[in-house]
Amino acid sequence: MGGRKIKMKFSVTSILLSFTTLLLSIKVNLTILKDYWSTDGKTQALYGLLDLKYSYKYYFLIISFISLSFLILAFKNKELNTFKYSATCILMIGIISIFVSFWKWFI
Repeated sequence: MGGRKIKMKFSVTSILLSFTTLLLSIKVNLTILKDYWSTDGKTQALYGLLDLKYSYKYYFLIISFISLSFLILAFKNKELNTFKYSATCILMIGIISIFVSFWKWFI
């Protein structure tokens, strides 16, 4: 079975890092939602300002940039397209999840 060796280590690493970013972002948004539900009506009206205490979620961009660097290496090493494009989609979803406050959709 001589043939080409399947290369996909950089894209798989990028996928794992992007999933990590996505899961951390979901966890932060769920925490914000639980805090919102536990506050009274006056505090809920100003919760956009109180949301600032969760600004540490922007540090998750560091993980996304590391994931992007692995994705660039995957494109340079000509890894399988399926993994490269999957990693690209998951990376974009992970970055968007950092900036979009989807906890507001549940109120």
